[in-house]
Amino acid sequence: MRSLLKCALLALAMFGLSQADVKFPFPQISDYDGHATLLSNKKQASEDLRAAFAYWLKEMYADLDGVAAVRFNPGSDTCVSEGIGYGMLMMVYFSDNTTSYQTQFDKLWEYYKKFMNGNGLMNWKTRISTQKVMSDGSGAALDGDIDVAAALVMAYHQFGDEKYLKDAKTLIQNIKKYEFEEEGLHLPGDSWGEGGYSRKNPGYFDPAYMPIFAAVDVDHAEFWSTKAYDANVKLLEAAAKEVPTGLIDDWTDRNGKGEDDLWNYDATRIPWRNAKAVCWYGDERVAAVIANMAAFVSKIEAKNLSGKYTRSTGETTGDRHNSAFLSSLMSSLVVNPAYQSRLDEYWVEAVSLGDENYFNQSLKILNGLLVSGNMPDLTTATPRVEESSSSEPESSSSAEEPLSSSAEEPESSSSEPVVESSESIPESSSVAEDAVAAKSIPAPMFELAGRMLHMALFGNARVDLISATGVVVKSLWNGYAAGSVNVSLQDVPSGVYLVRVSILGSSILQKLNVR
Repeated sequence: MRSLLKCALLALAMFGLSQADVKFPFPQISDYDGHATLLSNKKQASEDLRAAFAYWLKEMYADLDGVAAVRFNPGSDTCVSEGIGYGMLMMVYFSDNTTSYQTQFDKLWEYYKKFMNGNGLMNWKTRISTQKVMSDGSGAALDGDIDVAAALVMAYHQFGDEKYLKDAKTLIQNIKKYEFEEEGLHLPGDSWGEGGYSRKNPGYFDPAYMPIFAAVDVDHAEFWSTKAYDANVKLLEAAAKEVPTGLIDDWTDRNGKGEDDLWNYDATRIPWRNAKAVCWYGDERVAAVIANMAAFVSKIEAKNLSGKYTRSTGETTGDRHNSAFLSSLMSSLVVNPAYQSRLDEYWVEAVSLGDENYFNQSLKILNGLLVSGNMPDLTTATPRVEESSSSEPESSSSAEEPLSSSAEEPESSSSEPVVESSESIPESSSVAEDAVAAKSIPAPMFELAGRMLHMALFGNARVDLISATGVVVKSLWNGYAAGSVNVSLQDVPSGVYLVRVSILGSSILQKLNVR
């Protein structure tokens, strides 16, 4: 077993080197653990997205020497906070081992901070040339702020710098204080006064971010995971049930009743935001919110879809055949495998529209990333690793196949894991050096009862299950823990694995025999 462990550690060290630039290189092409129906040809979609992003980067990203803005349209002198959020998300998800967009990400974040108001939130509308808040741009807008906060969290997991997590926590707390009611309902921004309590914008709230915010802002975890989630999903449920089409109004009252009978540009973010929760968590409650919308969309050929729509009748009132309407409604189709062909058709049509204006192009990219498997929740995702003969020991078995128990591993009737401490790791291994450096950290406790792994973790930790060839098989935990964490290994083949615990900037390796 000693020789096999050495091979595993060597492969793991080489794996770490291959991921030196970013941890989740584009394209990830995740299946989101089967939670949703995704595009059939994810590889082609990934290439389509590269091209769409290249145009977006050329025409919308404005480098201003130290900071960077996002143009409201090609050549525009206006930047809105939502564009900063979209841009920061794109820089995270399009980074790969050839081109990291961390510098561009940082410059967008600096622009956001430059225009923060007294509440620690960006004034929503600025002029790029003078770098001043526009006359009608004071006050924050929730949609931009929550995307920026989520992008900061994802950047921590993508680029590995703790500063992003610290900044995210501060921003999330400011969002809670100034853009949410005490009982959880969102406010459109921080300067709406009493109007923010009576008017709600369902496209500004994102249920997929609530567990992420709870894990970062641990002091208010219950608020994010329970109060904010429940109050706003109730609003979405009421709004979706108001009409047979399931289309939700741009603006509603605090009970979800629409202001008018139109599904228009503000509401185009709703399918993407809710479909994320379906893809990332298999959220059945949120899936039900967009189910009727998906059924309505599934009956419309992509070439015939033109916004805006009368919500009660499903009749179009415009001739806006663009990706803002097309790609957003496309995302609702992830809730049902019966809509596979329609989903594929919508993406092909969106690509055929070519390069579009800022809003349409941004939504095409964001929705395309999601339905192609290229927008996983990086706080829990396992990186997709390209097979490489140079980074893995020679073997007749697949790199994805875990090492099975053999004559080299004595059989045992016990269900306890076989744990090997850091002291027994070969000193020649670079991974061993990391593990030895972590001796000052109390070793996490593991107990395997059948196929249930019980772990005692404290603080922000990531736990990965790694095959003997160094391949990350499954992410067991990624986030804050305050004691007992239980993870099922029911879907893991029997064999010998390494458990890598990353905590406080160091790593601990332990051996686990899954029977």
